[in-house]
Amino acid sequence: MSDAARTQKAPLSAYQRWEMASFDPVTVDNSAAEQAALEAHLRRVEEDAHAQGLAKGHVAGQALGYQAGFEQGQAKGFEEGRKEALAQAARLAEIADTFKTALQAADAVIAEALAELAVDIAQQVVRQHLALDPTALVAVAREVIAAEPELSGAPTLVVNPADMPIVDAYLKDELEGAGWTVRPDPVVERGGCKAHAATGEIDSTNVSRWERVVAALGRHKPW
Repeated sequence: MSDAARTQKAPLSAYQRWEMASFDPVTVDNSAAEQAALEAHLRRVEEDAHAQGLAKGHVAGQALGYQAGFEQGQAKGFEEGRKEALAQAARLAEIADTFKTALQAADAVIAEALAELAVDIAQQVVRQHLALDPTALVAVAREVIAAEPELSGAPTLVVNPADMPIVDAYLKDELEGAGWTVRPDPVVERGGCKAHAATGEIDSTNVSRWERVVAALGRHKPW
């Protein structure tokens, strides 16, 4: 056996055992510390995620709330605008109806005034015609003589005394041929006449003819 072998197998002293052990690596159980660190890290991650989730939820909630508020405000504004538009339309329709009524009333007043004016002018024209044209009686008397039904039984034409020369000059032959006689009456205005017979009477005085004309126009204006 060699010296080296004997040396390795020789028993070690207490000091030698301590001295060799002091340089050996110390095995430390790190499983507990690592577990604690891991748990702390996971808690931080969870807390960060929770905080981020809250922040995102807050932002999303604000966005949704803003959108909902916007839509609600928009709908309310639209409804208010619609109601205001309808109210404006109603007011415009009322104004239009009022204007239409006023215009119709104005038209009626204007039409009435024009009708009155026309009647006044017509009356003046007829009066002037009778005054300036003594022969105006001729046309009126011929209408009476030719009236239907024909008057019979001694028919008589009644005229104003001032119109007798006109009757003699223009109607004498016609009256005699039809069997008529002529009688003056100052009550009958110049330009008009009356006819009397056994079968009836015809009033063609100026007053009667004028009343028939204005009545046909829906008016009432004395001669």
